[in-house]
Amino acid sequence: MFTRWPIIALMALAPALSLAATPPSEGTMAVDAKEIDAGQDLFRDAAASALADKGFTLLDGAGHAAFRMELAVSVTEVGTVDAKVATTGPKVQNGGLMNGVGSAVKIAVPTGKSRNVALERTQLDMTLRKRGETDILWRGSAVTVRNSATPGNIAADLSNALLRQYPVQSEGVIGVP
Repeated sequence: MFTRWPIIALMALAPALSLAATPPSEGTMAVDAKEIDAGQDLFRDAAASALADKGFTLLDGAGHAAFRMELAVSVTEVGTVDAKVATTGPKVQNGGLMNGVGSAVKIAVPTGKSRNVALERTQLDMTLRKRGETDILWRGSAVTVRNSATPGNIAADLSNALLRQYPVQSEGVIGVP
């Protein structure tokens, strides 16, 4: 037999089960990168650039913007890896004789040598809040593991990966190669 009480109870609980407000798709934004040891400016600038690409107007100072994106970065050394020693590219130089004509080409040959470099696990966490409020509108995390000698901008790669599908909320931590 069906009764009305379970339906009424579910309707009473519905406001408590609703999701947080929808993250904004435009407006003014301040990026706050406190307590980041190394590369604070790199991570703040990379996140600001990715947010500007999403259509936000960036302002300095959290007190002036409608929204505040808080950044937290953790870098942990997780081991070592053998990396090939970098070689230089080909060079063209003047000939070796003082009054001679010609040129010499110098081509670097890989030596096959390698060296140990640190593997670092870098995680970027972003938390979006409305100015003056503690409620979280959006949160995301991205992680990468790279050797310390790898060229590239880890801050930009993590920020772009996090905000690629914004305002969709990611279920877990996004892995970045």
